[in-house]
Amino acid sequence: MKVHTFNLVVLCSMLLSTTCYCINPKFFNPSKVPNDEKPWDQTQATWYGTPDGAGSDSGACSYGKTVESPPISKLTAAVGHYIFRQGYGCGACYEVKCTDNAACSGKPVTVVVSDECPSCSGYHFNLSGAAFASIANPGQQDILRKLGQVNLQYRRVSCSFGRSIAFRMGENSEPNKLEVSMEYVNGDADIHIENGPEQGLEISHVWGATWSVFAGGYAIQPPFNFTLVQRYPDGTKGKTILVPNIFTQDWKIGQVYQSTINF
Repeated sequence: MKVHTFNLVVLCSMLLSTTCYCINPKFFNPSKVPNDEKPWDQTQATWYGTPDGAGSDSGACSYGKTVESPPISKLTAAVGHYIFRQGYGCGACYEVKCTDNAACSGKPVTVVVSDECPSCSGYHFNLSGAAFASIANPGQQDILRKLGQVNLQYRRVSCSFGRSIAFRMGENSEPNKLEVSMEYVNGDADIHIENGPEQGLEISHVWGATWSVFAGGYAIQPPFNFTLVQRYPDGTKGKTILVPNIFTQDWKIGQVYQSTINF
């Protein structure tokens, strides 16, 4: 990824997961979450990719081309290590705006973290071309792009993607070990996957939005339950939900399973 210096409780077990190979937009019906009380922080922003693009389809969060379509719609950011945090920051939503240039609109735009920017400073935002253009006044996008870098105000806000979380089966999955990535998770906390010891599975974070599910050398026998826990960077714990009966025994690499529960 290149930086442009000139020129993103528990519900009852009757709520079963559904299986598909693509994202069903009907599950993702964003609603407005009030964020007016949250303070703004200051950083800098650049942009990368094409002027009207989504940044990268091969970002460190493993979201692929889904970042180009609703509900993300190319409004993504690659971020420095203090925000990315080895991928625990993947999928986080941030409001961003610029106000100190005549080409800046001053209006907040929500972007989703989809990639890491290893060469950036800790809190830097390397916005997709589409996201960078969205913080400009109408008709002044090119003026802002030519600046290359602008001062940025940002704050983490609660994602509101709808009632479904997408679980994608990763390309490194095997009969006794699955690699699973999560996308479209609501809320403003980091998400950890846990499970009950009765399932005999070892679950660990790999990188980005990807988690490993290991059965100790034995073939994994889905379906099984995932317990998702919200954890905040300050160490506090948020909500816990159960995603029941996720995956099927005939799983395939690249397959997407949509839950019918979200935070």
